[in-house]
Amino acid sequence: MNAQKNIIFDWNSTLLDDFPIIHECMNHIMQRVGKAPISIDQFRAAYEVPFETLYTNLGFADDEVDHVMNLDRHVFHDVYEPKAENAPLRDGAAELLQHAHDNGVHAYILSNHIVEPIRTQLRRLEIEHFFTEVLAYATRETQFRDMTKGERLRLFMAEQGIAGSGSMIVGDSVEEIEIARAIGMISVAITGGGALEERLRAEKPDYVIHSLHELKPILLERGFVS
Repeated sequence: MNAQKNIIFDWNSTLLDDFPIIHECMNHIMQRVGKAPISIDQFRAAYEVPFETLYTNLGFADDEVDHVMNLDRHVFHDVYEPKAENAPLRDGAAELLQHAHDNGVHAYILSNHIVEPIRTQLRRLEIEHFFTEVLAYATRETQFRDMTKGERLRLFMAEQGIAGSGSMIVGDSVEEIEIARAIGMISVAITGGGALEERLRAEKPDYVIHSLHELKPILLERGFVS
């Protein structure tokens, strides 16, 4: 293990066990615009980034999407953040992060969320020291507007001289699989978050896992840890 190894984690529903909260907040938005609530499976089937596509998948007309996106940026966060204050980590997250840290692996967060609320959660959960950097949006106003997750990661990796060949991305949606494919990284899709398992498998990630405990042997197999 001479070359630096890097793991890029999605945050929401990958490390933080907050998918039920996100689903609840989504239905709050649906209620605000006079739509019927959706089930968890309906949400997962429709989930796609950019979120404009998510709302189109949920049946919003083109002229409704701008309005609902504005609500998403503000009302969603107002509802989400207080509820997320008690959200736990997904099972095995702390142990995995400690294991990677002990083996000299650099860990990063790549998220469509906002930087400071993520850092607040990292401090609350006492895991901030495991991460080299948090790559996310600076404010609600810039969310989904300045650059995509993939663009943000490519820029950061170029600036830091990080090679895709020595890096792995772990996420709960199709977006992370697409990012990995574009950059040449190992892709690990985790179920139980924003996408149905069959949607994840259809994108052909390198691995599909159901628990973060399953990532430890993958790290060993790929030479990230000894």
